[in-house]
Amino acid sequence: MSKTGGVRRMLRPWWAKLIVLAALIAAAWGVYRLVNPPAPPPAPPSGKVEKADITQVVQAAGVLQAKTKVDVGAQVSGQIQTLHVQLGQQVKKGELLVSLDPELARNEVARAEATLLQQRALLEARQVDLKLARTEAERQRRLLSGNATAGQEAERAESELAKLEAEVRGQSAVLSRLQADLAQAEVRLGYTRIAAPMDGVVVNIPVQVGQTVIAVQITPVMLTLADLDTITVRTKVPEADIQLVKPGQVARFATISGDGQRYEGRLRVIQPIPERAGNAVFYNVLFEVDNRARKLYSDMTVQVDIETGAAKQVLAMPMLALGERDKDGRFKVTELDDKGKQQPRLVRTGLQDGKKVQVLEGLKAGDKVLLAPPSEAASDAASAATS
Repeated sequence: MSKTGGVRRMLRPWWAKLIVLAALIAAAWGVYRLVNPPAPPPAPPSGKVEKADITQVVQAAGVLQAKTKVDVGAQVSGQIQTLHVQLGQQVKKGELLVSLDPELARNEVARAEATLLQQRALLEARQVDLKLARTEAERQRRLLSGNATAGQEAERAESELAKLEAEVRGQSAVLSRLQADLAQAEVRLGYTRIAAPMDGVVVNIPVQVGQTVIAVQITPVMLTLADLDTITVRTKVPEADIQLVKPGQVARFATISGDGQRYEGRLRVIQPIPERAGNAVFYNVLFEVDNRARKLYSDMTVQVDIETGAAKQVLAMPMLALGERDKDGRFKVTELDDKGKQQPRLVRTGLQDGKKVQVLEGLKAGDKVLLAPPSEAASDAASAATS
């Protein structure tokens, strides 16, 4: 007997044991599967077509601004003598805001008054001379009519009268100009007291007492007033959504302060000239909200919801059910029948609120629609139906 044959006889019992063990394991697994059958595969996620309320909104970023803001400037040069208001102070129209040093303006008024008085005196003197010239001219006319004077004397009197009449007219014109100069100097004196042109809040004071302002080419800004009772919201609507937006629609927003209050207004105007940020195009849409409670501040950033449509109790389905859109504007949807069979459908939609979409045609109330991508067979059937 060979050595190899002896080894094989020694290993045969181990192979037999392994075969028996495998058979026992298979039998035990079969019994386990009979007692604990595998759970059926989960049903694909689906949604139901049913009636619901839908409010469609366009969301856009907005910035708060005072509805009216006015830069109050100085119309004359001078040194700031007094600031009568403080930052954040509420003022009324006509209230004194800033006083400039009035000495230069007063001196101009005094010089204008003196020049005007001098001109009046000169005019009065010329008017006296004119009166005498008229008297002499009348006398010469009478004498000439009676041949009691020479014609040369009469002509000289007429010439003197005409000359004095012209001088008086010239002096009167000079007097009018000097009166205008005086009025202008008085106006400039009044400009040293800068008053509020409107009711509002002082939101900016870029100057300080003692500073000299020069009002020659550019009007220097002394302070800025803003009407904060009404706030304008400048909303940047993306180009893709602007056709849904119309003046008169309701717009709402809340601030990030956390007070939970929502503010509401109606769109007033859509500015026709867009703004560009890189390759993106935005249109400014403006509306106003009441701010008499003074909770809103200029330059706050807010998220605005513009209500572009609303419908009550209309047929709707989850937006996750929508597939690709065809050339006619209809969406591919997979319907699930009572047996779970998938059927392709083409659905025309209406309003949507981000979760639900209105069903205009293609499905009826109670239908189930697939929320996950359809199976391969259903996809092939949908492709065949739309080809």
